Amino acid sequence: MINFYLLKLFLGYILIQIFVLNEVIFSSYIIPFLYLTIILSIPKGKSILFLMIISFITGLTIDIFEGQLGLHSTSCIFIAFLRPKILSILSNSKTLSNEDNIRLNNLGGVQFLVYSSTLIFFHSLILFFIVDFEIGNIFNLIIKTILSTLATLLLIFVNELYYINKK
Repeated sequence: MINFYLLKLFLGYILIQIFVLNEVIFSSYIIPFLYLTIILSIPKGKSILFLMIISFITGLTIDIFEGQLGLHSTSCIFIAFLRPKILSILSNSKTLSNEDNIRLNNLGGVQFLVYSSTLIFFHSLILFFIVDFEIGNIFNLIIKTILSTLATLLLIFVNELYYINKK
């Protein structure tokens, strides 16, 4: 059965990423990745195969529109591998059921911050490592990863607050 919530998330965040965020130049060091909300919010109980497929399709869609096949899909699949372990460390069955979407109001503020910042950081690190890695440029890679993680985290938190207030 198609989960219309995830389909709506997918289409909305992909379109915002492609037509707005990819077109706005904040700086060469700040690149927000709002589309990661798709992967971050998939319910805990979904199978690892479902998670991998959604992550791959999400990354591949961004790659196709950016003309750089493999970059975002690799980073998205990497965080899809990390996600179950991080969720098992941060949440228990009392905090989050298997059917709940992973959202700020379902997981709690501190847990959501740790969960999302960890996955966003690793996504950015892998992506920028593939794109920009040079031995003499490690400092710039780390700065770009941290600033992009913070920008993405800010966008996702604003989105989560909007989602909570909308309910």
